[in-house]
Amino acid sequence: MGNKSLAKVVSLLAALAMTAAACGSDSGAAGDTGDTTTTAADNDTDTTEASDDSAAADGTVEAAPSCTGESNGILEIGGLLPQTGNLAYLGPPEEAGAALAIKEINEAGGVLGENAVFMPGDSSDNGDVANQTVDRHLSGDVDAILGAASSGVTFTVIDKVTGACKIQFSSAATSPDFTEYDEGELFFRTSPSDVLQGRVLADLIIQEGSTTVGLMALQDPYGEGLLNYTKLPLEEQGAEIVTDFVYDPKAQSFDAEVQQMVTADPEAIVLIGFDESASILTGLFEAGFTPDVKKIYLVDGNIGNATGLKFAEEGVLNGIKGTLPSAEITDDFKDRMLEIDPGLIDYNYGPETYDAVMVMALAAEAAGTDDPAAIAAKINGITRDGEKCTTFAECRDLIAAGTDIDYDGPSGPLTFGPAGELTEANFTILSYGGDVTDDANGNVNEIDDSQNIYLFAQL
Repeated sequence: MGNKSLAKVVSLLAALAMTAAACGSDSGAAGDTGDTTTTAADNDTDTTEASDDSAAADGTVEAAPSCTGESNGILEIGGLLPQTGNLAYLGPPEEAGAALAIKEINEAGGVLGENAVFMPGDSSDNGDVANQTVDRHLSGDVDAILGAASSGVTFTVIDKVTGACKIQFSSAATSPDFTEYDEGELFFRTSPSDVLQGRVLADLIIQEGSTTVGLMALQDPYGEGLLNYTKLPLEEQGAEIVTDFVYDPKAQSFDAEVQQMVTADPEAIVLIGFDESASILTGLFEAGFTPDVKKIYLVDGNIGNATGLKFAEEGVLNGIKGTLPSAEITDDFKDRMLEIDPGLIDYNYGPETYDAVMVMALAAEAAGTDDPAAIAAKINGITRDGEKCTTFAECRDLIAAGTDIDYDGPSGPLTFGPAGELTEANFTILSYGGDVTDDANGNVNEIDDSQNIYLFAQL
């Protein structure tokens, strides 16, 4: 990064360093009020982390499933990732992350001396598809379901999965509603709650000078939750919300929603959506609400090169920004992902999926069995309060020597609280650059990595 770009990053990070109220209980649950701090990382890179040293009232953090699972000595994971539907663009990096983790685990000797197995499966954004996939995996007696990416789809199958005494582990479901959901202590996620993403996005909007904001979101647990947890900190910091509403992502037309936003005429527009976001953006642009006229912000569900591919005019997205729960992805990890899938154009949630598989594999090593309930009881503990390690082989050898471990992976620090979710997380602010052309896929509206900013947020 050049000195000019670095100066811009340092300036923005300094402006974002603040303490403000956010929503979360002592255990990270949505609904009550606590303190959130957004600070700069202690380096010259871009990083957003969120931290919360949550623990149960008795000081324990381990899960304690009441069921007893079955074991055949082989860790088997069934995929529930979006191969079709409005989140299909997230499928390739997530499946590549899972496949890469399995490859590296097995090259290091496998789990409990046996090769781990990952069996892909489609979640789509349809409950029927997701249930069929889960039924197939459960009939095959997998130990865990990896997914879904969508919070809404995850909610459609979570009772079925955990009711069968199987682990459900999502790398991208961010709804705050999971924090206190009664799932028998068998649900885990490497994606942070949208309580945190909403705070980071609100801070960015305020720092960039907008005083009036319009928010629109797809109607599902993810969209409604992130809308609310962005709106609250915006209002706390003095912004006027001139319109906020949800829409049906399967609608044939979004003309009415676009007109509602145009009529409200905010300085900043927040669009929380999935694949349909390109149609909404096109409508806004046609109405004169282009990025050179309005500040436009996207989120993890729609920011990325996959969205850019839907626009043929070079630079049309230039200046649009979005938040993504993610650490800075190293070139080495990208190269390893590309060895699995050379066609990748985005890496969104690839590191988180990789880490979800690694965490389950290491927890199985710690438990000495592939019994899902026994694995679940070890998951939180291997991510905290032990000796730091970053690879499967290194961590496994420490476990074998009787050493408590603290695994951190490519998605960043992993410190799970009693709810089986992150108490530390990274966020990236991505920006589209209009002069970047990728000859491989013809995308003239790519994310400009030189503009990426990484923040540290703390619950």
